[in-house]
Amino acid sequence: MRAKPRRKQHALTGFLHGLPREDCSAPGVGIELRPHRGYLNLRGNPGDEQFLRGVSSALGQPLPLLTNTFTGDEPTAFWLGPDEWLLATKPGRQDTLAERLLGNLRGLPHSLADVSGGMLAIRLSGGCARELLAKGCTLDLHPRAFKPGQCAQTVLAKTALLIALMDHEPTFELIVRRSFAEYAALWLHRNSREYGVHFQSVASSGANGLP
Repeated sequence: MRAKPRRKQHALTGFLHGLPREDCSAPGVGIELRPHRGYLNLRGNPGDEQFLRGVSSALGQPLPLLTNTFTGDEPTAFWLGPDEWLLATKPGRQDTLAERLLGNLRGLPHSLADVSGGMLAIRLSGGCARELLAKGCTLDLHPRAFKPGQCAQTVLAKTALLIALMDHEPTFELIVRRSFAEYAALWLHRNSREYGVHFQSVASSGANGLP
Protein backbone atom coordinates (compact mmCIF):
# COMPACT_ATOMS: atom_id res chain seq x y z
CA MET A 1 0.00 0.00 0.00
CA ARG A 2 1.40 3.35 -0.98
CA ALA A 3 1.73 5.86 1.81
CA LYS A 4 -0.26 9.04 1.39
CA PRO A 5 1.92 12.07 0.66
CA ARG A 6 2.43 14.17 3.75
CA ARG A 7 0.95 17.64 3.72
CA LYS A 8 3.64 20.29 3.97
CA GLN A 9 3.40 22.01 7.34
CA HIS A 10 5.11 24.93 8.99
CA ALA A 11 5.98 26.10 12.49
CA LEU A 12 2.54 27.60 13.12
CA THR A 13 0.33 24.79 11.82
CA GLY A 14 -0.54 23.59 15.33
CA PHE A 15 -1.08 27.14 16.56
CA LEU A 16 -3.54 27.88 13.75
CA HIS A 17 -5.54 24.71 14.38
CA GLY A 18 -6.02 25.75 18.00
CA LEU A 19 -6.92 29.36 17.19
CA PRO A 20 -10.55 30.37 17.91
CA ARG A 21 -12.47 31.03 14.70
CA GLU A 22 -13.53 34.54 15.53
CA ASP A 23 -15.64 36.47 13.03
CA CYS A 24 -14.58 40.10 13.08
CA SER A 25 -16.36 42.18 10.45
CA ALA A 26 -14.13 45.25 10.84
CA PRO A 27 -10.74 44.17 12.22
CA GLY A 28 -8.29 46.85 13.26
CA VAL A 29 -5.41 44.44 12.64
CA GLY A 30 -4.92 41.90 9.88
CA ILE A 31 -2.32 39.19 10.50
CA GLU A 32 -1.15 37.17 7.51
CA LEU A 33 1.25 34.26 7.91
CA ARG A 34 3.71 33.75 5.04
CA PRO A 35 5.38 30.52 6.12
CA HIS A 36 7.05 29.09 3.02
CA ARG A 37 9.05 32.05 1.70
CA GLY A 38 12.62 31.46 0.60
CA TYR A 39 15.48 33.27 2.35
CA LEU A 40 19.15 33.70 1.48
CA ASN A 41 21.74 35.35 3.70
CA LEU A 42 24.31 37.22 1.61
CA ARG A 43 27.56 38.80 2.74
CA GLY A 44 30.09 40.67 0.63
CA ASN A 45 32.02 43.88 0.17
CA PRO A 46 29.72 46.80 -0.75
CA GLY A 47 32.79 48.76 -1.82
CA ASP A 48 33.53 46.24 -4.59
CA GLU A 49 31.82 47.42 -7.77
CA GLN A 50 32.12 43.97 -9.34
CA PHE A 51 30.32 42.42 -6.36
CA LEU A 52 27.55 45.01 -6.56
CA ARG A 53 27.11 44.53 -10.31
CA GLY A 54 26.98 40.76 -9.94
CA VAL A 55 24.35 40.90 -7.21
CA SER A 56 22.26 43.54 -8.95
CA SER A 57 22.26 41.50 -12.17
CA ALA A 58 21.09 38.38 -10.31
CA LEU A 59 18.39 40.23 -8.37
CA GLY A 60 17.25 42.50 -11.17
CA GLN A 61 17.62 45.44 -8.78
CA PRO A 62 20.35 47.15 -6.72
CA LEU A 63 21.27 46.05 -3.22
CA PRO A 64 20.20 48.48 -0.49
CA LEU A 65 23.32 50.27 0.75
CA LEU A 66 21.64 52.76 3.09
CA THR A 67 21.39 51.68 6.71
CA ASN A 68 18.08 50.00 7.66
CA THR A 69 16.47 50.05 4.20
CA PHE A 70 15.21 47.45 1.74
CA THR A 71 14.66 47.28 -2.00
CA GLY A 72 12.41 45.36 -4.37
CA ASP A 73 9.23 43.36 -4.13
CA GLU A 74 10.26 40.02 -5.67
CA PRO A 75 12.86 39.35 -4.52
CA THR A 76 13.19 41.73 -1.59
CA ALA A 77 16.64 42.63 -0.27
CA PHE A 78 16.81 43.72 3.39
CA TRP A 79 19.86 45.55 4.78
CA LEU A 80 21.12 43.76 7.92
CA GLY A 81 24.55 45.34 8.31
CA PRO A 82 27.31 47.11 6.35
CA ASP A 83 28.21 43.88 4.53
CA GLU A 84 25.15 41.66 5.11
CA TRP A 85 21.71 41.32 3.50
CA LEU A 86 18.68 39.04 3.75
CA LEU A 87 17.14 38.15 0.39
CA ALA A 88 13.47 37.05 0.49
CA THR A 89 11.81 35.27 -2.45
CA LYS A 90 8.57 33.52 -3.30
CA PRO A 91 8.38 29.89 -2.12
CA GLY A 92 10.77 27.62 -3.99
CA ARG A 93 12.60 30.35 -5.89
CA GLN A 94 15.60 30.61 -3.58
CA ASP A 95 17.51 27.82 -5.36
CA THR A 96 17.30 29.56 -8.74
CA LEU A 97 18.30 32.88 -7.19
CA ALA A 98 21.22 31.24 -5.38
CA GLU A 99 22.46 29.71 -8.64
CA ARG A 100 22.40 33.10 -10.37
CA LEU A 101 24.25 34.74 -7.49
CA LEU A 102 26.90 32.03 -7.30
CA GLY A 103 27.47 32.25 -11.04
CA ASN A 104 27.80 36.04 -11.01
CA LEU A 105 30.03 36.11 -7.92
CA ARG A 106 32.39 33.29 -8.89
CA GLY A 107 35.92 34.26 -7.86
CA LEU A 108 34.78 37.12 -5.63
CA PRO A 109 34.92 37.06 -1.81
CA HIS A 110 31.38 36.49 -0.55
CA SER A 111 29.19 34.25 1.59
CA LEU A 112 25.78 32.88 0.59
CA ALA A 113 23.61 30.64 2.79
CA ASP A 114 20.08 29.30 2.38
CA VAL A 115 18.29 30.03 5.66
CA SER A 116 14.76 29.34 4.43
CA GLY A 117 14.12 26.52 6.89
CA GLY A 118 14.81 28.75 9.87
CA MET A 119 12.69 31.81 9.03
CA LEU A 120 9.00 32.67 8.88
CA ALA A 121 7.27 35.92 7.87
CA ILE A 122 4.22 37.51 9.49
CA ARG A 123 2.53 40.50 7.88
CA LEU A 124 0.56 43.02 9.92
CA SER A 125 -1.81 45.54 8.37
CA GLY A 126 -4.65 47.80 9.41
CA GLY A 127 -5.14 51.07 11.21
CA CYS A 128 -4.12 49.66 14.60
CA ALA A 129 -0.97 47.81 13.50
CA ARG A 130 1.34 50.48 14.92
CA GLU A 131 -0.48 50.49 18.25
CA LEU A 132 -0.18 46.73 18.48
CA LEU A 133 3.56 46.73 17.80
CA ALA A 134 4.12 49.59 20.25
CA LYS A 135 2.91 47.33 23.07
CA GLY A 136 6.02 45.17 22.82
CA CYS A 137 8.57 47.05 20.72
CA THR A 138 10.69 50.04 21.78
CA LEU A 139 11.44 51.00 18.17
CA ASP A 140 9.94 54.37 17.23
CA LEU A 141 7.32 53.40 14.63
CA HIS A 142 5.76 56.83 14.24
CA PRO A 143 5.25 57.73 10.53
CA ARG A 144 7.74 60.58 10.92
CA ALA A 145 10.46 58.22 12.16
CA PHE A 146 9.80 54.89 10.41
CA LYS A 147 8.79 55.20 6.77
CA PRO A 148 7.98 52.81 3.90
CA GLY A 149 11.19 51.26 2.58
CA GLN A 150 12.81 51.14 6.02
CA CYS A 151 13.61 48.05 8.11
CA ALA A 152 15.34 47.33 11.40
CA GLN A 153 16.40 44.43 13.57
CA THR A 154 14.67 44.80 16.91
CA VAL A 155 12.83 42.92 19.67
CA LEU A 156 9.07 42.42 19.97
CA ALA A 157 8.22 41.29 23.49
CA LYS A 158 10.95 38.64 23.93
CA THR A 159 11.39 37.85 20.24
CA ALA A 160 14.29 39.11 18.12
CA LEU A 161 13.11 39.81 14.58
CA LEU A 162 13.44 41.96 11.49
CA ILE A 163 10.65 44.48 10.97
CA ALA A 164 10.03 46.29 7.68
CA LEU A 165 7.40 48.86 6.68
CA MET A 166 6.12 47.85 3.25
CA ASP A 167 3.67 50.71 2.53
CA HIS A 168 1.67 53.60 3.98
CA GLU A 169 -1.42 51.49 4.88
CA PRO A 170 0.57 50.60 7.03
CA THR A 171 1.71 47.05 6.27
CA PHE A 172 4.56 45.69 8.36
CA GLU A 173 6.49 42.52 7.60
CA LEU A 174 8.00 40.70 10.58
CA ILE A 175 10.63 38.06 9.79
CA VAL A 176 11.20 35.84 12.80
CA ARG A 177 13.20 32.72 13.49
CA ARG A 178 11.20 29.51 13.26
CA SER A 179 11.85 28.58 16.91
CA PHE A 180 10.23 31.84 18.10
CA ALA A 181 7.40 31.94 15.54
CA GLU A 182 4.69 30.40 17.73
CA TYR A 183 5.53 32.65 20.67
CA ALA A 184 5.42 35.74 18.41
CA ALA A 185 2.10 34.70 16.83
CA LEU A 186 0.54 33.99 20.23
CA TRP A 187 1.70 37.38 21.54
CA LEU A 188 0.28 39.16 18.48
CA HIS A 189 -3.05 37.36 18.79
CA ARG A 190 -3.50 38.03 22.49
CA ASN A 191 -2.51 41.68 22.24
CA SER A 192 -4.61 42.48 19.17
CA ARG A 193 -7.99 41.38 20.56
CA GLU A 194 -8.98 44.87 21.67
CA TYR A 195 -8.68 46.12 18.07
CA GLY A 196 -10.40 43.19 16.40
CA VAL A 197 -8.13 40.81 14.49
CA HIS A 198 -8.30 38.62 11.40
CA PHE A 199 -5.72 35.82 11.03
CA GLN A 200 -4.90 34.45 7.60
CA SER A 201 -2.34 31.93 6.36
CA VAL A 202 -1.44 31.81 2.68
CA ALA A 203 -0.88 28.08 3.11
CA SER A 204 -4.42 27.50 4.40
CA SER A 205 -7.83 27.30 2.82
CA GLY A 206 -10.27 26.79 5.69
CA ALA A 207 -12.80 29.15 7.21
CA ASN A 208 -11.46 32.54 8.24
CA GLY A 209 -8.12 31.64 6.68
CA LEU A 210 -7.45 28.83 9.11
CA PRO A 211 -6.46 25.27 8.12
